[in-house]
Amino acid sequence: MINLFKFYENNVKKDEYYYKFYEDLVTHPHRLSDEIKTAFDIEKNEDYLDFEIFDEEEAIEKFKGLCEPNLDISSDKNKRLFYYLCFYLYKNGYVIKEFPRLLSRPPEDPYDFTSDEIKNRILSLNMDRNGTVPYIVRRKLVANLTFEKQSLIVVEDDIDTIFQRISTRNATFESMSTDEKLKEIANCIEFMLREDDKYKEVNYNEVAFEYINNEIVKEYRKKIQCFRHAYREAIKEREKLTKAQKEFLIDYGIIIIKVIYQILKNDIGD
Repeated sequence: MINLFKFYENNVKKDEYYYKFYEDLVTHPHRLSDEIKTAFDIEKNEDYLDFEIFDEEEAIEKFKGLCEPNLDISSDKNKRLFYYLCFYLYKNGYVIKEFPRLLSRPPEDPYDFTSDEIKNRILSLNMDRNGTVPYIVRRKLVANLTFEKQSLIVVEDDIDTIFQRISTRNATFESMSTDEKLKEIANCIEFMLREDDKYKEVNYNEVAFEYINNEIVKEYRKKIQCFRHAYREAIKEREKLTKAQKEFLIDYGIIIIKVIYQILKNDIGD
């Protein structure tokens, strides 16, 4: 069994978005009575079990349950469960196709999603009934939410800002399609390294030992150039790659970008 409370406490980092909820999700529960503390840490009573799941499938089902229109998401227990589940699914590489930013940046009030954002999506899809959104329609939308497992390598906020900056549609990385991600990874590497029509030579050993070097990055850029072009040969080159190969290239590209960013972040921030 997975204890979502402990998973958040043990895995959240001070420099990531989710840390803003630390006071409510960890500090406050630790200040509760000794009886409740014991419930979190040792006893298998009902309160404790509400924060335990068996696997990712159960996490998804619990999340959908929190979006039920007649559920009180404002209760302390349900609010914490909402953030624990979002964090757990996010850290395990999940994205909700219909709401691609939710798991990486959940709202400060869960009600903004479970009510407002869901209602707005129903209205945008013309699924409402004369301007009203019946419970049955909300339940149908929630039941059909698509949870897709993406890269387990997380794109930090600073790097995601670069992707938005270079994207022609100001898109976040997780909202992009697979091919678009590879296109923008190529653009991102160029943005960070190209200067005066030449690519900088970077001392990758500062961060990556000898696992990444200038020649490796050069060959990687060549491999993904086909995603930047629309001529027939480029499209054929893309089609040769399997889904697994594309996912590897995305993961590897993000690692390269993270290393470059760590080395050059003062210049990139200009």
